[in-house]
Amino acid sequence: MTRIHQLLSGAGPVDAVTTQALAYRELFERWGMAGEIHAAAIEPRLKARVRPLAKLEAAPEDLLLIHYSAYAPRLEPLLDLPQRKLLVYHNVTPARYLWSHHPHVATLCQLGRDHLPRYAQAVDVACAVSEYNARELREAGAREVRIVPILYRPRELPATADPRPPEAAPRVLGVGRLVPHKRQDLAIRAFALWQREHAPDAALALVGEPLSPAYRERLERLAERAGARGVELTGPVPDAELARRWASAHVFLTLSEHEGFCVPLLEAFQAGVPVVARPVGGMPEVGGDAVLWADTEDLAVVAELLELAVRDAELRAELVARGRRRLEEFAYERTAEKLRAAVEAALR
Repeated sequence: MTRIHQLLSGAGPVDAVTTQALAYRELFERWGMAGEIHAAAIEPRLKARVRPLAKLEAAPEDLLLIHYSAYAPRLEPLLDLPQRKLLVYHNVTPARYLWSHHPHVATLCQLGRDHLPRYAQAVDVACAVSEYNARELREAGAREVRIVPILYRPRELPATADPRPPEAAPRVLGVGRLVPHKRQDLAIRAFALWQREHAPDAALALVGEPLSPAYRERLERLAERAGARGVELTGPVPDAELARRWASAHVFLTLSEHEGFCVPLLEAFQAGVPVVARPVGGMPEVGGDAVLWADTEDLAVVAELLELAVRDAELRAELVARGRRRLEEFAYERTAEKLRAAVEAALR
């Protein structure tokens, strides 16, 4: 019986790639093909679910599935093993965003992009979570590229009669790591403009792990200089707390400059939260016509889009309905079928 062994550079409890690997394993178990998840670095809380790379035991008929999202020198020798191989490319952040904030991470990102062709050309099939990522794989020399979106299972939201009553102070939510390429600095400035002109009682919550304590402090100082009140940098939060945040948010705002996919778009659609975002990377493929796209660098325009998303009841209803339809495009079973097809292609 063929088994699928997943290989990661690192495994952490709140890491998106690890979360995806665990979701994949549930599917592989259902298919009777589950192997182990192996990582070069493993956080202690995951040692019961993820094994070291040195413990890899693969039979000749097994498939090696490599998740690529960072420089992974300890994974590279595995490309020479005789087993069939499937690459899942989650994208690597361009180093230019990080040199002045975290040179060590920037170096790893640059190396990750430099080494991508080695992986793309060594595997039998390469998967991308979006066409945006697929183009990078083709440029890196991948022979066969397939698009398999993020395997998304909607989170449970708290049951409340009316989490967003009309008289409530509007709440803007941002979800994602606090890092330069996600441009929370622009989100704060746009929020400050909107708050000053239209919504003095509004609040902004940015949920996510900061790049560093210094980068978090940089964003806090920016909020003060911009005159924004009610800005909360929560850091990472438990799933139950994040679900409560989604249930009470009036609008989701992201002005990121680099996204291979952007799972929070799907979370917003599932929570019935209108979205204001920039059409960059893989986000237009995910958001489609269900997002108010801010295709401009003028933050005053973003502020006006926030006002529309919060105050225009008819527009809100239309965006929520479109979001539900977009969510159907990324239904769990539909993505599972695409993953199964990629696995079968790699094994052929």
